[in-house]
Amino acid sequence: MRRPGRPRLIRLGALAGIIVLPACHARSAADQVGAVPCSAPAPADSLSPSVTAAALAGEYRLHLAATSGADSGRSSEGMLRLWPLPDSLAHVTVLGVRDRSADQPLGGSAELDREALGVTSTGDLGGSDPAAPGVLVVEHHPPRPEARPEIVLRMGSEANRRGRVRYDGGYFALMVRTLGDHGFTGTWASGAGPTSASAKGHFCAERVAQEN
Repeated sequence: MRRPGRPRLIRLGALAGIIVLPACHARSAADQVGAVPCSAPAPADSLSPSVTAAALAGEYRLHLAATSGADSGRSSEGMLRLWPLPDSLAHVTVLGVRDRSADQPLGGSAELDREALGVTSTGDLGGSDPAAPGVLVVEHHPPRPEARPEIVLRMGSEANRRGRVRYDGGYFALMVRTLGDHGFTGTWASGAGPTSASAKGHFCAERVAQEN
């Protein structure tokens, strides 16, 4: 098995000859992670109402492809590690009021070449401080029982610093669209302000098997 290495930059043009599996295949896009190089999620892809973000805990090979922005057509590979946060940090509060429709159950860190994709810097991606992790998993469950959850990986320690309410500033976020036994996939966006994205694309995270 290939061991994790330094993040590497590749061109999407090298992937042009890969055959993408048809959308009607019985397994989800997330279960296909590793079978094809990070194809974009289908428009209909969405999470099951029963999915919870806790299932994302673990170590992954992370692949991001840019489809818009100055570096459109490029991609970057790195590593992603996600671990449970203490209960005291898992609750979402806004101006001191608990938001019971949302949680942030996981923190983490990432090794990724953001400059290769034109991503806005939002602080250290490798930060391991639970109060300002390099990656923060935010989960939102609408109150309707049949509603599908929203799971976002907010990237950068400054964006994730506990106790800071951010109304503006740069952002870099991964939006989860499918989740399976072998990893998860989705889209990502980044920008200098909350109302516009300077770069967008899709990603896949392939779970790394733990050696005994």
